[in-house]
Amino acid sequence: MGLSSLILAGLGIVAVMFHYVTHSVIWGIVCTLLLVTAFVLGTVEMKRKEKQGDFVSNMYNFAMLGHGTSGVVTVVCGIMCIIANVMHK
Repeated sequence: MGLSSLILAGLGIVAVMFHYVTHSVIWGIVCTLLLVTAFVLGTVEMKRKEKQGDFVSNMYNFAMLGHGTSGVVTVVCGIMCIIANVMHK
């Protein structure tokens, strides 16, 4: 589940790029769904590993990388989207 979180975060970043190029609402929904799913999967995997006692926070923890990447990209892109929509109108 950790690797799938990281893969979904990567796909979400690619979808964000398509969204910014095309300004399509569909791409906006797709990137939001991918990033939120990656965030949730990373959280679930980290909680599961913590209960098992084998949670290690190092650079090779895919759940933590996917969780952190998707969280940061979601917040930054959300702020950029708000700014773009306020400045556009």
